[in-house]
Amino acid sequence: MDCNDFQHWLKTRDLRGANHPLGGEAHMAECTPCARMFQADIALEQTISKAFIQEETPRELADQINLSLEHVGSRSFLHRFGITQKPAFALGGLAAGLIFLALILTQFLTPAAPSFKNLNQISLQAVSDHLKGNQHMTFDAANLDQALTMLTKELGFQVLLPDLNSQDCVLLGGRLCALGDCRAAYFIIEKQGKTGSLFVMDTDFLEFDMADGSQFHTSLKGCDTQVWKDHGQVYAMVF
Repeated sequence: MDCNDFQHWLKTRDLRGANHPLGGEAHMAECTPCARMFQADIALEQTISKAFIQEETPRELADQINLSLEHVGSRSFLHRFGITQKPAFALGGLAAGLIFLALILTQFLTPAAPSFKNLNQISLQAVSDHLKGNQHMTFDAANLDQALTMLTKELGFQVLLPDLNSQDCVLLGGRLCALGDCRAAYFIIEKQGKTGSLFVMDTDFLEFDMADGSQFHTSLKGCDTQVWKDHGQVYAMVF
């Protein structure tokens, strides 16, 4: 079981069931964030359950409430909608439980933004996507200017091509794509009769600092890869 499967189970599980999913306990033993999320979810259930526990109103308090109600000249908006008033402590407990629930959902169940932790991870993802062989194009080299304008609008950063001529590469076309979980521009290029892939993405997807002009070369799964940063964006080329 991985983190996605565990979190999906946690969000959709039957609260009346006490059984963990297959492999759930083993996963929590190895994954501290998921274990903390599980404990927070259990604490949340207990808090909400306590908020709905029915407690008997003391006789003296009940008499005072009844006496006060007799002097109310008009019915409250709760009665107009068929809702019976409850003691303030019950409503307060419910409000506290709902606030706690909102905090838990925001902190633990909001998916993290997609990102890359290092250059090798970028290279590995670029090679993986390149080897899938999906070379579908929505524009060709003749429509490059319009395509770059469209890609810039969709991706939220100015998409600029590197100097392909200096690398003996020819642009064939491209489209919008996702490099892993990160939205990117995808260009199909050719070099000495060999088809390659060029991915361009925003630097916001990096969890590390990368200086302009820096380059990273490696060979993975029989492919030569090059990752570099220029014009405030990241390029990943695979042949």
